[in-house]
Amino acid sequence: MTQHPEYAWYFAYTREAHPGEHLPAHRTFEEKLAAARRLRDGLGISRPILVDDLDGAVHRAYGLMPNMSWVLARGGTILYKAAWTSAARIGEFLERQRSQPPGLAYAPFHTEQLELRRRDGDAFQRGLERNGQRAVDEFARAEQIWVERARATRTSDQT
Repeated sequence: MTQHPEYAWYFAYTREAHPGEHLPAHRTFEEKLAAARRLRDGLGISRPILVDDLDGAVHRAYGLMPNMSWVLARGGTILYKAAWTSAARIGEFLERQRSQPPGLAYAPFHTEQLELRRRDGDAFQRGLERNGQRAVDEFARAEQIWVERARATRTSDQT
């Protein structure tokens, strides 16, 4: 983020989010490197991309979420963590950090909030289709599971 040059920015490539027959799960580290390059070139990512090992050690260590964001202090203290990347929310956090008076010490506390975001369903569907019918079918099954879980939760809340 050019607005915050005092931070180093990295993209961690962990795995193919929705593998299919056209773009399968990685079998070798070389395939994973090639996929990270395709992602970089396809999305125009300009920051360094760190590629996780084939077993996903970094992905597991940082929560296994598909699109997480972290802000870490130089010593590794977690300053900000989000289960879904929002450049606007990260920017707001960094502005709050920047505006703090010097000499304050961190006193950690945990907060949660539910964020709304726009989703380009057509672009997402095209991405699934690019990967293959298996990716389309698996995501459709996952959406059905989410619907069933939400329905079960509403039903149990009403009883």
